[in-house]
Parts: sequence; C-alpha cells; structure tokens
Amino acid sequence: MMKKIDHILRKVQRLVVVLPLVASFGISSGFSQDNDTSTEGGLTYGPKIGLTSSGFYEGIISGRQHTGNVTGVAAGGFVSYPIVDQLSVSAELLYMQQGGTRMELKESIVDGSLITTTGNVTLHNVEFPVLLKAGLPLGWIKPQLIVGGSVGYNFAAMQRQDVTFEVGETRATGSGTNNVRSEFQSMQYGALVGLGAEVPTESVLLIFDVRYRYGINPINNGYDPNNLLESANDIRSNSFMFSIGIGF
Repeated sequence: MMKKIDHILRKVQRLVVVLPLVASFGISSGFSQDNDTSTEGGLTYGPKIGLTSSGFYEGIISGRQHTGNVTGVAAGGFVSYPIVDQLSVSAELLYMQQGGTRMELKESIVDGSLITTTGNVTLHNVEFPVLLKAGLPLGWIKPQLIVGGSVGYNFAAMQRQDVTFEVGETRATGSGTNNVRSEFQSMQYGALVGLGAEVPTESVLLIFDVRYRYGINPINNGYDPNNLLESANDIRSNSFMFSIGIGF
C-alpha cells in the first residue's frame, strides 16, 4: 500500500514540475500533428480556455443580502497523467476571473443625501487546481467525474460601480471603476467537483468539463460599511466554470 501511495506522489510531483512549461509553451509550433491522442500510458498536456460565473456567498449555495453574480474568463494550461485504468491525476495553471456584486448604502456628510453604490467586483486570480478524474469508457466519448482542490493567488481586484444620489425626489446617477485589491485576501482556496468528457480526434484530444468551485476560506478583509453582508469576514467567492481544452 505504501509503495502505491509513493508511486502516486511521484506522479503528482512530476506534474507540478512540468506544468509551468506546459502553460507557457502548450500551443507552440513544436507539437507534432502525429501524436497519439490517447491518454492511456503517457502524459497529456495542452492549453484550455473557459467561462466563469461567480458570486459572493456565506456557504456552498446560500447567498447574502445585496449580492449577485459576475461573468468572467479563465485561460491557461494543464497536464494529465493516468494512475490506473480509468483514473488519472491532472494539474492546471490558470488565470481565472472570479468575484461577485455587492451594495453599499450611506448618507452624504455634506447634505445628508442617500448614496447607493452597486459594485461588480472582478477578482483576477492565478489558480493552481489539482484534480482526480475517474473515467467511464463508452466507445468514442469518455465521460469523467472530477474532484479536487485549488490554491489561488489574487493579484488584482477591480470594481465597476454605479452610484445613485438621492435628495428628496431628485435622483442622479454616475458610474466608474475603483481598485479594491486591499479589501480582499491574497490567498484563496477552493474545493472542486464537476463532470467532463474526452473526445479524441485524428490529431488532438478535445477535453470538455464543467465544474463548481467552492471557496473554502473567507476572502474579504472586512469591508461591510452598513452590515449589509452580515459578517463581512465570512464572504466566499463560489464559481461555476465551463472549459474546453486541447490535449497533445
């Protein structure tokens, strides 16, 4: 049993070493069109791109007052290696947009007017997911169950906001963009579950997956001026991601 565990750990270590090279050069002209697209018996690697839908939550699916979803993109590279028949381990290096919407209510210190700010926050993260993929051979298409975890680093956070000023029956609106990086944690951890499929072609392997990313740790640094988000230190960014990859 220990030999088997050690064997798996060596494979994971190999993925961690190779992944940065794949992410940088996965679509270079050095790829041969004659490569075998089967994942059995060897390394599969390549680029991937996807769309994300994220929101601020207090748990897995429970939303908070005055929050909503934002749409973003994800792009990067992956490496996958079979452990045993129909079971493989995969590692990815992604640029991934996450976030959510939030609302702030306050009174102007100048004239007491009500100021409402609705912000769409986009978190720009570097994500490193490590996944286990259990496949079911069904001839041409190979469905997969995906589970794993990810470590993310937030390097930027931008808020596109609409501001409404109300004085009596008079209302004025404005919009703008604000840097809110200091209001969010740098390190963001996630648990992943999803479904995927591999479709071989003559020259490459097409890889599709849809996954849910649950934010394990709170990511907010305490921004909550009117307690509209309740405990501001318990805000998580949960995401759905649909992606397409090309395996060589």
